[in-house]
Amino acid sequence: MNRTFLLCLKFIFYTIILWFIVYFLAGDYISLEFANYKFALVFPRILTFATAASIYCLIVLKIKSEDGWNFSNIMKFIFGILLAFIPFIIFEYLSLARCNFWETTKTYKGTLYHSKNSDAEKIIVVESVCKNTQTVRRETKRVVSLTPLFNTVSSIDTATIKSGNWNEFKAPH
Repeated sequence: MNRTFLLCLKFIFYTIILWFIVYFLAGDYISLEFANYKFALVFPRILTFATAASIYCLIVLKIKSEDGWNFSNIMKFIFGILLAFIPFIIFEYLSLARCNFWETTKTYKGTLYHSKNSDAEKIIVVESVCKNTQTVRRETKRVVSLTPLFNTVSSIDTATIKSGNWNEFKAPH
């Protein structure tokens, strides 16, 4: 296999594994969110599967095809399958009896204010429902659209909003 291609593959696989680790350990502390709440519910499963596939592929790349099916290559193959289950186990373990950010169904309830300075910035109301406990929470969030895929989100108290910076949103009749 081409050495450059092999290095690119390894870089992609290690990046996916690192993304998995950062997403599940520090994702709750990062204000970056998916703009589409339905995709945000599916993404953790996609990332978990991609991580398992990356782990398996990294181990399969260690198999030397010129040696054929010798004991060492068979053990690498089996070890790769077993090691690839780790992301699924971690995902399930982290999901047990908790209300994590990736298990929360969010529903957009309405826009309260638009920024006078930026079209991409607004204050919205989001309803969050925890899948495990069925706990419902309404939150007021300041949302800045970075791209059509990502928003930065932070909680905001509506009492601190100054009318000089915000226009109250009035829905069309």
